[in-house]
Amino acid sequence: MIDDSLLSQLKGIGMSEYEAKVYVILSALRVASAREIHEQTKIPRGRIYETLNSLLERGFIVSSGKAPVRYSPVDVTATFERLKRESVASLDGLYERVKTLETETPAPLMQGYKLYTEWTRDNQIRMMLRRAKSEVILLCNDEAFLTRYGSDISRAAKRVVVYLIVGRKELAEFAPVKCYVGGNDMESSLIHPEVGEHIGLSMKLLLLADRRESLSVMEENGKLTAIFISPDIFAGYLSRKFVQEIEPVERSRKRT
Repeated sequence: MIDDSLLSQLKGIGMSEYEAKVYVILSALRVASAREIHEQTKIPRGRIYETLNSLLERGFIVSSGKAPVRYSPVDVTATFERLKRESVASLDGLYERVKTLETETPAPLMQGYKLYTEWTRDNQIRMMLRRAKSEVILLCNDEAFLTRYGSDISRAAKRVVVYLIVGRKELAEFAPVKCYVGGNDMESSLIHPEVGEHIGLSMKLLLLADRRESLSVMEENGKLTAIFISPDIFAGYLSRKFVQEIEPVERSRKRT
């Protein structure tokens, strides 16, 4: 029986399923005809010669004699030393090509990603809360979001500074950590835009992590849209602006 793990490793260096089987059988038998290889591997007769010719061209086996032609593997040490040299040369060439792309293509200042599904949005928010190293600013104007991410916010608050800013003071009753409210600029621009500035979107959540990346969730016609930006060149400015404007909320009652 042919060892499946050995076949898998041979396929890992570029052999097909049939090539790997033939090579293993020949390595074990040392010499065999096409018919004998067919009988051992159960590879269809129509594919045996095609597979043998491929292994011959690639230098894994040699043939000798006539009627019938017999096949045997090339010395294993020589074969694998050759493969090592070819692999290193191939990787060196690939490295040079990729390195050229890296140096010729300027890195973008910002990369933005639209998060199309609820699963993607939830996972990115939770990952941002987990990987934050120093500060999280979370501006939220929706009770459902506070409930949904409450435990994640609580865990983040045990490691880093968390500023949870709510759009309405009454939302503080549903918050897992100390809450803040924003100033007039924040209120009129982000939470409840003035008539002249309203663009048909309402902000549900804005997450700023370590003053370098952001995630915003907005609603339009009942549909949520999320945008993740990293690095966000505006995150530092917004974070400083928010921290300067916010004031703590005094909770009117304890949650039960």
